[in-house]
Amino acid sequence: MLQVGGMKTPSPTRRPRGRLVLAVVFALLALNAWWQVVQDVTSANGSPRTLTLLKVVAGAMAAAAAWGSWKGVRWAPAFALAYGVVAGGMVAGLGPMLDLPPESRRGLWTGAAIIMVAALLSAWWLRRSLHRERARSHTARPSSSVNAAG
Repeated sequence: MLQVGGMKTPSPTRRPRGRLVLAVVFALLALNAWWQVVQDVTSANGSPRTLTLLKVVAGAMAAAAAWGSWKGVRWAPAFALAYGVVAGGMVAGLGPMLDLPPESRRGLWTGAAIIMVAALLSAWWLRRSLHRERARSHTARPSSSVNAAG
């Protein structure tokens, strides 16, 4: 609590740096996905509708993970994981969606695995960070028991 002019005001919430970094990363991933959607819709690049739809969903999952990371809500890890599943699945499915030749498909599964592992680690770290923060806030509060003898 901060004391300002005789009044006590709540101190501003301090976000852990790791959560801030993840919020920025997921926000950039969302912007990237939606930028690609805009390019798909406004140009005649022949991108399959399924791919465009997957980009919309990946962008939404990344945006939700960014917002959840920023605000420190309990559902943030779930959206980080969902982003990894959608984006990783999208990368893994690029071969058949774009009818790529076998020599062009070699790194797709590796790329998909990297995305999924990164999302899994992000979700794990977010969950751990949020649990620690909640544990700290519960131990920092004074007990609310009232002395009934008074």
